Amino acid sequence: MLKLSKKAEYAILAMQYLAENPGEKLNAKEIASNLDLSFEFLSKTMQALMKSGLVESQQGVKGGYLLTKEPENINLMEIINATEERIGIVDCLNGDEEECIRNNHCVIKDPMLKIQKLIDKIFIETSLQELATGDLEKFSANGKYNTLIEIESLI
Repeated sequence: MLKLSKKAEYAILAMQYLAENPGEKLNAKEIASNLDLSFEFLSKTMQALMKSGLVESQQGVKGGYLLTKEPENINLMEIINATEERIGIVDCLNGDEEECIRNNHCVIKDPMLKIQKLIDKIFIETSLQELATGDLEKFSANGKYNTLIEIESLI
């Protein structure tokens, strides 16, 4: 089922940490140390985030990484996409349907596609700011969006 890669997990953690420390230039060593992450792996992850334009790096003694946009203007899907091609709950939704021997008579593809769209909606509609502040009530039963309830009703 759905599982984010270690690179996506590190990217989300690092981006959240940057959002929680606005305006501070933080280098990969500081971030890794404060979050108890592998420095080497985080460094590669930060390069992917930089290449995608989500962070910028300032060199020098007082250098470090900064978000390129306000946290409320960055969603989780952007962060995930910066680190991997596509996440999917089943392989055929990642473009691998030709490799599936059951493709022509699959009974779960359409329901899985509906669930995938709802999961994508959560990642798209969740901002880095909401993650950093813990303000995720919009996905509760009384919240603005009932996406999790929609997923539950499909199962």
